[in-house]
Amino acid sequence: MTTKPNILLVDDDELYLYLMEKTIHQISKELVVSTFTDGEQAVEYIAKCTEEKVELPEVIFLDINMPFLDGWGFLNEFKKLKPKIINNINIYMVSSSMRDSDVKRASNFEELTGYVVKPVNKVQLAEIFKKIYHENW
Repeated sequence: MTTKPNILLVDDDELYLYLMEKTIHQISKELVVSTFTDGEQAVEYIAKCTEEKVELPEVIFLDINMPFLDGWGFLNEFKKLKPKIINNINIYMVSSSMRDSDVKRASNFEELTGYVVKPVNKVQLAEIFKKIYHENW
């Protein structure tokens, strides 16, 4: 049984989450989208998936600035979970910030696949999905 590709959106802006989910579904109805409004919830979700051997998301779009646990904090927690994670997870840091300091800091995390500046458009998403899913796209 093959499962549908799984996308995780982590951002405290609920309007952004809604628009991203809508855009992703315009690209493909095959993608399953889960959303979290803070990094802590997302870390707990990933930890639970690894414990229960549930399929993890293949792509995570992660906001930098969030209350509770921000994107950087999420990445630090994700590092601790990484030894338990079998499949490859593509994490894209998504931010409205084009500050060199953020881009440089992001480059220090080997867990990150890329850095995307908001707003993310349909063409950018399609390119990302093509890279990840190759011929299955």
